[in-house]
Amino acid sequence: MANIQRRKHKTCTTYRVTVQRKGFGKEYRSFPTLTDAKKWARTMESKYDKGDTSDYSLASKILMGDLFKRYIKEGKHLKKKQAQNEVYRCNALLKDEISSVNLLRFSTKHLVDYRNRRLEDVQGPTFNKDFNLISVVMTTAIIDWEIYLPVNPCKLFKREPENKSRTRVLEGQEEHQLLSACEESSNIYLKPSVAFSVETSVRQGELLKINYKHIDWDKRLLILYDTKNGEDRTIPLSEKAFLILNNLPRQFDGRLFPMTRDQLNNSFYRVREKIKLEDFRWHDLRRTAISQMFQIRKFDLPTVQLMSGHKNPSVLLKVYTKLDPEKLVATIG
Repeated sequence: MANIQRRKHKTCTTYRVTVQRKGFGKEYRSFPTLTDAKKWARTMESKYDKGDTSDYSLASKILMGDLFKRYIKEGKHLKKKQAQNEVYRCNALLKDEISSVNLLRFSTKHLVDYRNRRLEDVQGPTFNKDFNLISVVMTTAIIDWEIYLPVNPCKLFKREPENKSRTRVLEGQEEHQLLSACEESSNIYLKPSVAFSVETSVRQGELLKINYKHIDWDKRLLILYDTKNGEDRTIPLSEKAFLILNNLPRQFDGRLFPMTRDQLNNSFYRVREKIKLEDFRWHDLRRTAISQMFQIRKFDLPTVQLMSGHKNPSVLLKVYTKLDPEKLVATIG
């Protein structure tokens, strides 16, 4: 049975409802009118009779944008490697009309509309990352914040097909042309950044975090901390890679490549446009490096895995390796 108590306050009167059922515990709620209190009590008792204690009233008062804001405010994104990217995506979602949708009314139709808007500007894989964030936020709301929903529409929605893996690497004289153009850049760290990336296959984020104290100068070893897969890894430095680092100017904070990601990308893409290096991205330097390790430097698979940090050799071979059949003719005899 429901118990309704009338409460007098200085400026108003409210009605506190207590609904209790053996095996279900108690539910409390206050209402400004007796009619609302009785209505809620009848609804909850009906749900108890059916074995359903879900209360969707909270979801009916929340917008999708409220969830995105709370997700960042509570630091839920900080558990992930790409935390800053999630902040960026949440801010972008807050500018989209999807943020004005009532949570209780949120459906696959809203996801379809958002997908259609987004695909006007980006490719399928980028939309999938946006959708993954929406799905994570919805799951957080349901599990962590106990916001009841009749159904999670993200569970019913299909992601966009992923594009084929990129195969672009530096070919012919392109590496020489790129390094020559980088030497003319006003960014003195651009050429050593590109050369070191091709020599070692390090990711851009790993490159920018390298510190003088991370290097064993006697043993020619570099420790890469907090890598993409969450683990540190130590890589040997070739003579060329060692000289690149050794010739860099020393900074007070010890950073060997004292740039932000945006500064490095802006310098790189200006050079790329200058020499008309078509369809080439910074991450393609990593693919170039790994392909050269197999094809030119003749490294075995375990050695390449050590250098690149790939745990799954199939990903390494299928996604990050592009071998030239013409150059393999002499190798196979």
